[in-house]
This record gives sequence, C-alpha cells and structure tokens, in this order.
Amino acid sequence: MRRILSVLMLAALTILGYGLLKPEAPQPAGRFPLPTEHRLDTDAEKNNRAGRKKWIADMHRAAPGVDWKAIERENGLALQAHREGNRETDKWNEIGSRNQSGRMHCAAISVAGDSLYAGSDRGGLWKADLWGNGWRPLSDDIWGGVHLGVVAAGVDPEVVTIQSASEVMLYTEDMGDTWQTPTGFEGTVTTCKRIVRDVASTDRVYALVAIQGGGTQLYRSDDAGRSYTKIYHLNALVGDFWVDRRDGNDLYLMKYKTIYRSLDQGANWVEIGTLDYASYPSKVILAGSEAGAPTFYAAMQFSGDWQLWRSLDGGVNWEYRYDIDDFWETMNCSITQQSTVVFAGVEAWRSNNGGSSFSKVNGWGEYYSDPLNKLHADNPGLDVIWFDDAEHWFPGTDGGLYRSDDIMGSVLNLSLEGLGVSQYYTTHTSVLDPYRIAAGAQDQGYQRGDGLGRGPQMDFDQLISGDYAHLTSGDGSHTIVFSVYPGFVLVHHGEFGPSLHYLDFPPGENYLWLPFIVADPDNLQDFFFCGTHIYRCHWSGGDTETYTLVSTQNFAVDGASYVTALSIAPSDHNRWIATTNNGLLWYSSDAGVTWTQSSDTGPSSHYFYGTGIEHSDTNPLEAWISGSGYSGPAVYQTLDGGISWTAMSDGLPSTLAFEIVFESPGSEVLYTATENGPYRFEPSAGLWQYIGGTEAPLTTYWCVEAGPSSGVIRFGT
Repeated sequence: MRRILSVLMLAALTILGYGLLKPEAPQPAGRFPLPTEHRLDTDAEKNNRAGRKKWIADMHRAAPGVDWKAIERENGLALQAHREGNRETDKWNEIGSRNQSGRMHCAAISVAGDSLYAGSDRGGLWKADLWGNGWRPLSDDIWGGVHLGVVAAGVDPEVVTIQSASEVMLYTEDMGDTWQTPTGFEGTVTTCKRIVRDVASTDRVYALVAIQGGGTQLYRSDDAGRSYTKIYHLNALVGDFWVDRRDGNDLYLMKYKTIYRSLDQGANWVEIGTLDYASYPSKVILAGSEAGAPTFYAAMQFSGDWQLWRSLDGGVNWEYRYDIDDFWETMNCSITQQSTVVFAGVEAWRSNNGGSSFSKVNGWGEYYSDPLNKLHADNPGLDVIWFDDAEHWFPGTDGGLYRSDDIMGSVLNLSLEGLGVSQYYTTHTSVLDPYRIAAGAQDQGYQRGDGLGRGPQMDFDQLISGDYAHLTSGDGSHTIVFSVYPGFVLVHHGEFGPSLHYLDFPPGENYLWLPFIVADPDNLQDFFFCGTHIYRCHWSGGDTETYTLVSTQNFAVDGASYVTALSIAPSDHNRWIATTNNGLLWYSSDAGVTWTQSSDTGPSSHYFYGTGIEHSDTNPLEAWISGSGYSGPAVYQTLDGGISWTAMSDGLPSTLAFEIVFESPGSEVLYTATENGPYRFEPSAGLWQYIGGTEAPLTTYWCVEAGPSSGVIRFGT
C-alpha cells in the first residue's frame, strides 16, 4: 500500500499555473461570476498591504542578525544546482487556476516583435503572443521569480535576461532550458534597478546595478546580455537611467538631482541640468517621453515623501508638479504625448496635463464586475513599448498583466486564461469530490473550483475579493467552510452553489493579520478562533455569530502575544495542542478548558513561530508541529500529548515549514509545505526528502493537504 501511495503521491496536485495551455483570445467578462464586494472600507487594500508584510515577516521568526531572506536565497540556489545535476521527472499534475492570475512585475517583447515576455513575483518568466494567447512558463527551474525587469536581445539565438531574487541577473539562450550568469561586473551584484535593451541595436543592453561595496554602477552589454562593461560609476545608491524607446541611442542618467546625457553609448557624458531643490532625494525614479526635447518626469523622495518634477527641455530646467501618494515606485510616460504620465500603487493614476493633476485609471473595486477591462488592485509594474508603429502599455498588477493601446484610456486583461501565477495561502478539497476545491488567495479572493474542468488546469470562480486563509471544515466537506480575511470570518455555506456570510472577530482580538481558526469536529456550525484567548464561535445563520471563551487561559504570557496554531486530536477530541507566536507550546486534555505549558525540552525558544500542528489520526498522544526553522529546527514531534517535544528536522534546510500533514490515516509518512518547496518524511529513515523533482516549480509552497481517497497530496503555491 505504501508503494502504491508513493507512486500516486508523485502525481501530486499543485496549484500554480504552469501546465498545458489552450491558446485562445481573452473571453468576455461574463464568463466570471460577479463576486460579493468587499464589506470593509474602500481603503482596505491600501491598509492591508502593511498588515500582510508584517504577518509574513513575523512568521519568518529568527534570532537577531539572522537574515532569513538570505538563507532562502541560498536554499533556492541549492535547489537550482540539484536540478542541474538530477533530471528525474517526478510526475506532478497541475490543477490551476488558469483564469485567476497573481502579481506581475514586468513585460518585454521579443526582438522579432511577435512575442511577449512577462515576469511574475514568484511564478517566474512566461511567454505568449502579443495578446496573451498561449502562455507558457520558461523559468520553473529558477528560484526567486522575475521582479524588476526582462529584456530580449540578440538574434539566433535570442537572449532573454531576467532580474531574479536568486542570482539577481540571469540569461537564457534556449527559452529557459538552461540559465547562465552574465559576466563583466566589477563585484557581486546585489540588486538590479533597471535593465533596458537599446532598440537601435539588437545586441545592446543597459543595466543599472548595485555592486556590493561598490555603489551603483551603469553597465552596457554589446553581446545581447552575456557580458557587460561598466560605463558610469555613480558612487551612490540614488540614480536611474532612460533610453529612447522608439529610435534608441540617446542615453540619459540621473544621479541624485543631476541629469547627464551620452550620445556614444556611455563612452562620454555631458551634464545637462540639475533640479533646484535644497535637499537631496533618497530615491529617484526617472521616466522620459520622446515627444519634446525629450520631456522628463522624475519622482523624487524627500524625507519619506514623494514629489513629481518635470523638465520640458531635455533635463536642463526642472519644475515641481505634484505631491505623489499611493506610490509603489511604479511610473512611466507616453512616447507620443509629452503631457501624459502615469504613476501607480494600489491604483493607477493618469495625468494628461503634464502632472498638474491626476485621476484614477479605474477604482480597484471596478475590477470584479469587469475583469477583462479594469485593472486589478496593486500595480508593481508598468512598461511602455514601441512596436507596430505605435506605443503599447503593459501594466502589471496583483491580478495579472494588461495591455493598453490608447495610453491607458482603456486596458485589456491578458491573464484570463493560462497565466498560472496565483498565490494560494490555503486550499480545502471536499471529501465528497477530489476536484471540488476551495482556495484562499493572496489578493485574488476566495475561490472555488467545482470539479467540472478536471485538469490539466481548471477554472476557479472568485466568489469574493481580498485575501483569505486557514480554510477549515468540521467534516471535510464544503457544507460549511470557515476562513479568515483581515477583519472578518467568511462562512461558505453549501456544497453546491454556496452562499457567503460574514462574521466579526471577537472584540479586541484583531492582533494578527490572518488569525488562525479551526473547525469544531463535533459541530459543523462551530469553529475555534485563536487570539490572546481561544474562543468558540457558533454560527447561527446569516451574518450572526456568538463567541464564548473556551478557557480563561490568557496565552499572552512569557513574551507571547497570541495563539498561532491549534489542533484537536481526531481520535480523542479532548486532546488539544496550541502554539504561540514566540514558540511556546501548550496542551490540554479536557477540550481546551485547562492548559499546561510544555516543558522546555521542546521548541520553547522565542525564535520559533508555530504555523501548523498535525495530530496522528490514531494516536491522540502523537502530534507534529511546523514553523520557523532559521534559528533552530522547523519541525518537532511529541509522543506524550504535548508534554515534551523532540526535534525532527533532519533533511530539511533552514526554512519556514508552513503546514504539515499525514499521508493517510494510520500512516506515519508526512508532508510539509515550506518556503523552500515540498518535502516528505519517511519514518523508516527518519529524514525529510525534497520531492519537487524537475517538474514542480521552484517557489514557495504555502499549504498541503492529503487526499487519501484519491491517493494524492495537494500543495498550494
């Protein structure tokens, strides 16, 4: 039986779009159900960004001086190296969604002008035609996503360069089969702010990079991005550059408040002008319009506030135009209309009068009734590209990539089929149908796949906007599913055609961005809410709830603030285990009425943050806990109901283990979803093993659930 399960396990189902795609034109918006709108205020998207960042940072708890991002970068590079030397082909099946895309950062076109490249946050590099038909992934073997830019240069072969969080800059000559690091940089590249191909040459690429210990430097490549030569040393971190996007050749560089020009590809520079302002900016974003001399727009950050400045004479003279708010350092301007400039944050803002005033391209809430023609909230990217004798805009949002052919007067969503880059915090598969899946997404709402389109990718319906996590059901079906949004609990009622209801948090317990909840296995209408205390919530229908304290125990003791995970033993509902945000573990043998703190032989270090607990289905005294493993083990086991704990992290890298599950009732094989990918624990060896093989993408694996009836393990990425 174990051998069969292990074979079927290799047909695990992952929720990140990278499978077989059907190239079709975008479909009308009517194919999507109209979701229930956000019930909180209209500023919720803006406010939740800071809460999300803090929530994620808190989970990655580590000792002072330990940089978890640097650790994960090394973990990702190790997996890349593993794939290069091991070409095994473990079988993974992709479920979807194929119609609900996530964060996109950047876009570029091929040298031939017939293809579109697009970079996503953690979903890597994708390619399609110029209208988004036939999306396919090119960088599943690269960890870290494509964050700031992508360029295509050269002919036979075309060289595609990306900016990744793993090795900062990488290029491929074979459409992603292999990746290489460019040469010529005078030191270790730590960040790449901007990369651009000069349209005057198929082989000329410029890159502005930060060199470890060497400031910011501008480089030029004359071989399509394979190697670079330094052409300017800014000796500072504040700068940006611009290249003529229609005819090429003209190169401008802004250092602090001063702009320079080179007409010979950076061999010689001439100072053009300086912005007249008393202070020096801490950040600079430069955009230029080929209409004019050219016309320049510069976003300058002074004392934390952003200002927009403009030059109508090619950088000689500058004038203040606007105080910028709602800004994610995303800005661009028209090639043909010198008075049109756009900046973006939660929403995109356009000016047609040279930055004197701005209006929204559309409100973020408008997306949900018209996803084909309205921008999704959150805009980290905006590229303007000249081809077919016209300018074309490509906004990147948290809901996919768009195209505009009328200078942002209207937009068309290119992501409604096949661009599989959603981010899923939690999935919940109904025990009644292994293809009926509910999913909580980052910024793409509460979603549901009804089992009708059974792969390789399914459409998911977005039932309500926002961020949702901790999906939980008392009997494993979709009769009643509870989940949390930052501010309320969502009730999904109905296996088919579900209705949605909204419950408040307990008064004064809104400490965590996405508080942990777990359904009561003895009453489908009840769940337990974790805060400073543990509450039972009874849903009595509609938007009505009643909270009662399970216990008077206050978990905000010994440096803790709140409970981050809770588990109830399936074979004895009196046996509970809870963990707090500083790694303290608690156990109860009377259904949560009284609690005892575990002994210090377990993960009592305050550098552990518990994210998931899994009880054995048959032994109420056995449980496993997963969490942050940057300053200690990421997984522990108890065999005495939580009194003591033993580290069980052999084989795992230093990483954050989000969730942990048993393969099936009675099995001792476990799986965990981690920041570093999917892992399986073999009890006979006492080791965790990476199971991503060479098919599953290198990215964060947020959640995992077992499907014993169908013999699969399902991960959400």
